[in-house]
Formats: sequence, structure tokens, C-alpha cells
Amino acid sequence: MIMKWLGKLFKKKKKGYNTDGQYKLLIIDEEADLLHQNLGITDERAEELLQVCIDAYDTSTVLHSALEKVVSSCKHTNEVVFVSLILQKIIDRKNHENSLFKSLRDIFRK
Repeated sequence: MIMKWLGKLFKKKKKGYNTDGQYKLLIIDEEADLLHQNLGITDERAEELLQVCIDAYDTSTVLHSALEKVVSSCKHTNEVVFVSLILQKIIDRKNHENSLFKSLRDIFRK
């Protein structure tokens, strides 16, 4: 009985997901040409979020850390979707650049 009580006392709480929030993507302007405009994000805010993504990529060593930084800067679900896509594009571009430089380096070493 004492062991059960001690077990409950020192048991770590597991992290859980927020279950009482409503996370819905809202398309604000279906006719807009650019994604951030579709999502109702102003040009200025899109630039701010882009810079947040670049900074998070440059200062993080793992993806989940970068995601944590960019999501904490968001005000609503549409911004979370936007920064997630932007961060992925940054990662893809950097990986492409790195592979191109590696290929060039390999060619000129021969």
C-alpha cells in the first residue's frame, strides 16, 4: 500500500495534446494568387513569419526544435500551417544547395 502511494507521488506526468481547442484551417480568400493571402495573412506578417522560419532553421540543430520556435510565434492555425510549409521549403532548398555543392566539389576533385 505504501509502495502504491509512493509510486503515485513520484510518477511523472505525461505530456498530452490539447484536446479542448478547435484547430481548423480557414480559407479567407479563395481567389488570391498567393498562399498567405488565401490564409488571410498579410504581406507584412508573411515576411515576419518567413524571417522567424529562417532564424529558427539557422539556430536549430534538429527539426523539432525549429518547429517549436516557429509555432510559438504563431497566432492561429492558419499561421501554423503557413510556417510549417515555409520551414519545409527552406529545408528542401538548403538540402538541394548542399547536394549541389557536394556534387561540384566531387567533380572538381577528380
